[in-house]
Amino acid sequence: MQSKFLSTWSIAAAAVLASTSGASLLGACGGEPAAFTSSSSGGDGGSSSGPGGTGSGGDDFVDNGAELFAELEPDLMTACGTCHQSGGIADTPFLAGPVVYQSVLSWPGIVVRNAAESRFLTYSVTGGGHSGTNLDSAPNDLKGRVQAWLEAEAKAIGSSPTPESPQVEPVTPIEGFNVLYLTPLGEDFAGIAVSFEAKQLTPSTLELRNIQVHTTKTRGLHALHPLFVVYPKGEEADPDPMDNFAGLDAYFPENSSTELGTGIAVLTNWQDQAKLGIAFEVLEPWSSTAGEGGGSAGGNACNDVTAFTNSARNALQTSCGNCHAGGNGQATNALDMSDLQTDAAAACGQVKNRVNTTTPANSQIFVVTNPNGNASHPFKFGGNATNWNNFVNQVTTWINAE
Repeated sequence: MQSKFLSTWSIAAAAVLASTSGASLLGACGGEPAAFTSSSSGGDGGSSSGPGGTGSGGDDFVDNGAELFAELEPDLMTACGTCHQSGGIADTPFLAGPVVYQSVLSWPGIVVRNAAESRFLTYSVTGGGHSGTNLDSAPNDLKGRVQAWLEAEAKAIGSSPTPESPQVEPVTPIEGFNVLYLTPLGEDFAGIAVSFEAKQLTPSTLELRNIQVHTTKTRGLHALHPLFVVYPKGEEADPDPMDNFAGLDAYFPENSSTELGTGIAVLTNWQDQAKLGIAFEVLEPWSSTAGEGGGSAGGNACNDVTAFTNSARNALQTSCGNCHAGGNGQATNALDMSDLQTDAAAACGQVKNRVNTTTPANSQIFVVTNPNGNASHPFKFGGNATNWNNFVNQVTTWINAE
């Protein structure tokens, strides 16, 4: 018998097909940058999540987001570019080139379903806690123009057909490394993430590889039937027609980085400038010590704790310890380094979950902190590439030993 989750998505998919029958799907307008653009530095597609919201789409949609942004871009760069371009001191390069519009779209928390909840309008304004130039103090009504642009972009995000299902809100993926955090779904999911590497094979085919679930030191996860969902610009959501993970019922122990199913999904319903989300039939916290669903004790034991202690520990403490060693709860949940000085083996196991022993340069801890990268991470060595390179070299010595 088909589950309610499957039935709802099937009805939604049929509705999309019916609504587009006999007409071509919306594509990129001439002269606009493609919504999925190759990035030499990789990137993090973002991490907003929660139930489906109030995106518009439909007959009243006017695709003018790129046009509105092009008009305000010079003033936005004047007000914010010094800090927020690649290598900027703000560690948040959402204005990175070569295509600034693409960088802004892919940065989490900026383009969202409800424009009023954008970081631009909640943080980068007077009283929002921003220490740089606030949009409402910039000339030429920059805040008003940014708001109008955000509202236009919000209308392009279709509503989820199953808003009651646990799901990650749609984000704009970047070619290379992406992370979707489950933290906004509730405290039980704080720090848990789904990561993947994205590559556009054809205009209508997006390949996701190395799809992994990263749990935390104290939280495991039970996931039933993950379903990737494409959100074409200005149209209704379009679930993965191949349903790559139908029937998957997986348990992920604490302190682990584990492939989601086969670790690969090929989405044949991709469109330029679309967003990507993921929904679950069931998503709930789980403990490997509870004895349910099989599973094994979490952890990723290190092969060379001595190399970790001698080469990586001090670099990690200096560059990451302020947040990941207990100073910031969200950061510590995502990657717990609180044992760096007291239990090197335990800390090593935690960090090993976020490195790539086959290709160290592709390790998450390097990709997300790269000052010249577009990954969403609040620390990028203050824009200092030399300091980042020194960090990479020290930690890589340990990774190679693993």
